[in-house]
Amino acid sequence: MASLHAGLSTGRLRIYTPALYDDGTPWQKEREQDSSQLLLKIHSHYKEAFDRLTGSDVVRRFLPSVVCVGLLDPVFNITVNAILAVTADKASAPVAVDLGDTERRSLDGLVTFLTCFFPYLADWEAVRYLLLADADPLVAARIVAEDRGTKCFRPDSAATNGALRLALRCATLAAKHPQLADAWLSLCSSLHKAVPNYHHDIFSNLRTLFKENTTAHVPYPPPTGKPWELAATRRTRITKVPYQNSWSLRRVLLDAIHGFYLKALARMPQGGSRYHRSMLKAGHCYGPFDPVSNIILNTIWYEANFPPLTPQRELDFVGTWSLMRIEALSFYGLLSFLCTCHQDLSMHEAMRILIETGLNLSATKHCSSVKEEQEAYRAAAIAAWCPRLNSDAQAGFLSSCNKPQVLSLLSNGGQQQLSSQTVQQLATLLASGMTTQQQQQQPVSVSKREFDDTMSEGSERRRAHKRISKKVKAALRRYEKQNSGDTARYQLHVVCGVNESVSGPDSSAETTMKRDDTDDEFDDYYHHTHANFLVTRNVGSVCSAPVLFFAELSNDGDDDQLLCCPVDIPPPGAEPVRCLFCEQAGIRIMHPANQEGFHGRTLEFEKMVRGEDFYDNGYYMEVYSNHRILHRSESIANWTQGGDEEECMYLGSNDFTIKEDDGDESEDFEDD
Repeated sequence: MASLHAGLSTGRLRIYTPALYDDGTPWQKEREQDSSQLLLKIHSHYKEAFDRLTGSDVVRRFLPSVVCVGLLDPVFNITVNAILAVTADKASAPVAVDLGDTERRSLDGLVTFLTCFFPYLADWEAVRYLLLADADPLVAARIVAEDRGTKCFRPDSAATNGALRLALRCATLAAKHPQLADAWLSLCSSLHKAVPNYHHDIFSNLRTLFKENTTAHVPYPPPTGKPWELAATRRTRITKVPYQNSWSLRRVLLDAIHGFYLKALARMPQGGSRYHRSMLKAGHCYGPFDPVSNIILNTIWYEANFPPLTPQRELDFVGTWSLMRIEALSFYGLLSFLCTCHQDLSMHEAMRILIETGLNLSATKHCSSVKEEQEAYRAAAIAAWCPRLNSDAQAGFLSSCNKPQVLSLLSNGGQQQLSSQTVQQLATLLASGMTTQQQQQQPVSVSKREFDDTMSEGSERRRAHKRISKKVKAALRRYEKQNSGDTARYQLHVVCGVNESVSGPDSSAETTMKRDDTDDEFDDYYHHTHANFLVTRNVGSVCSAPVLFFAELSNDGDDDQLLCCPVDIPPPGAEPVRCLFCEQAGIRIMHPANQEGFHGRTLEFEKMVRGEDFYDNGYYMEVYSNHRILHRSESIANWTQGGDEEECMYLGSNDFTIKEDDGDESEDFEDD
C-alpha cells in the first residue's frame, strides 16, 4: 500500500511513499459476515436446483452431495454435478451427507477458483467478488478482470485457457471433488446445448450430451471459449465494486510497470550496458511521453548529466532487485504526480486513473499551469528519488523537455532498437537543454574496510550474475540447435530477471548430499532457477528488435531437458500466467502461457490446495498457501530501500576516497 508522507508533503506537494504492511484486510467479524452471506446465496441456489428438478427424482436425491463448482451458473453447476454423480453411481443411492457441509465445501471451491485464477487476490477479497456475482465463478472472474483493467483478457487465449484449467482443477480439489475438473473441461465446447431451458427431460438430455463428449476425441488443451461467452450473457453489465481494493491494484500496476521496463531495455542499443546504472538509478517511467519513452528519456538524461566516476563494465545483465526497486519508485512517483497535479484526487482514484490510462501521464488531464506541472514533477521526483538527487533538477528537466525534436528521436524506428547514433543525439540534446545547474558528483569518503567490503561485494555479485549468464547462453544455444530450421543467429542482449528460489525449499537427506562446500548449511535449497532475458536475432547484417525469452535452469547442474522459449512482453492488463515460486519470492518473471512444463505451475498449485509438503522436509514442513504467498511477497512489492549489494556491481575505485584516519589511499581496484 501507499501512504501520504506528512514530513515531505508541504504546500501543494502530496508525496506518497510505502506504508507499513496493510493489505486492506477487514476485521474478522466483517469477513465472517461476508462468508455467511455467500453461504446464504449458495444455499438459495441448492433450493432453486431442487425446485426445478421436480420431474427428476433420481437427480434430486444426489443434490445434497454435490458442490456448485463448475463452468455455468451455480444452479446449473449443481444440476450437472448431480447428473455426473448419478452416471458414476450405478446403484443411484447417494451416501447421506450434511447439506451444510456441502455448501461450505462449495464456498471453499469457489474462493479457490478465483484465488488460483488471479494473482494478488486474498481469500476475503474473492468472497466479495463472488457476492457481487451471486456465487457464479466465471461471472466473478469477469468482474475481477474488469475491475483490474485486464484489457487483454481474451477467452480463447493460451494464458486465459491455462488459468481456467488451473483454477478449475484447484477449485474441485478444494471442494473435495477432484474428478469434476476433467468432466467439465471435456464439455467446454458443448455447454451451450445444456443451457437454454430447464424441462422435464433435462436428465436424459444432459446424460446424452455427456455420453457424446466422453466418447468423442477432446483436443488438448480443450477449448474454453464457450463458458466465457455464456458468462457474458449472464451479466451484461459488470457490477461496480463497492469497496477500494487499493492493495491488489498496486500489485497489478507494478506488473504493468515491469512490462514497460522490459520494453525499454529492448529498445536500448546493442552494447548499451553502459546505461544500466543510469536506468536503475533514474530511469523512471513518469514524464511527458509514454512510459517506455519516459524511461529511456530519464535514463539518457541522467547518464548525460551525471556520468559515473568509474567507467562502466560491459555487463549482459541488470540486477533483479535493483530493477524492482526502480519500478516501485516509479509507481510512487506516478501516484505523487497525479495527486499533486489534481488536489481533489484520492490515492485510490489516482490508481484507477493509472489503470485506465495504462500509466500514461500524457493521457491524463494536464495540470492547469506550467508551475503546477513543475510542482507535480517535483513531487514525483521527491517520492522516487528520496535524498539521492536534488528533486528540482529532474522536475525542471521534465517540465521543459517536451520538444518535437526529442519526441522525434525517441520515436525513431517505432518499437525497434534505438541506434547508438540516436542515443548520442538525445544525450547531446538533453545535456544542452538542462535548465538547472549541473550537479558535480563527488567520490564518497569511506574507511578502508568499507571500501574493501564494497569492492568485494561488487566482485561477488558480478561473478554470481556471470554464472547465470553462462547458463542462459547455454540454454539459448540448445534452443537454437533444436530450432535449426530457423537460420537466425541468437545473441544475448541482457538478462533482466532471475529467481533462483524455484522448486523448494528442500531439506531432504538426498538434497543434503548435493550441496557443495560453498553452500551455507542453513540456507534453503532450491532445485531450479527461472530467468527472463532479451535476445536479438541476426539475419545477415540486419539485427531485429530483441525478443523476450524464459528459461528454467537447473541448480543441480543438469539443464539438458529444461525449458527455454520465447514469451511475450506483457502489455498493461495482460492475462495472468501463474508461477507459485516466483510469486512468493515477489520476483516478476514472465512465464510461457502455452507451456505447463515449468515448475511452479499446475502440480505445485494442486499440492498447495491439498496442504502437502512439496518435499520430504521432515520436522520442518513447508506448506504453501495463498495467504503465505501474498504475505511473503508484499515486502518485495514495496522494494524502495536496499539493493545496495547489487549497486556495488557498478562501482569502482574512482567512486570513493579513503578517509585519512584509515591510512593511505587504496590502490586502484582491479576487476575480477
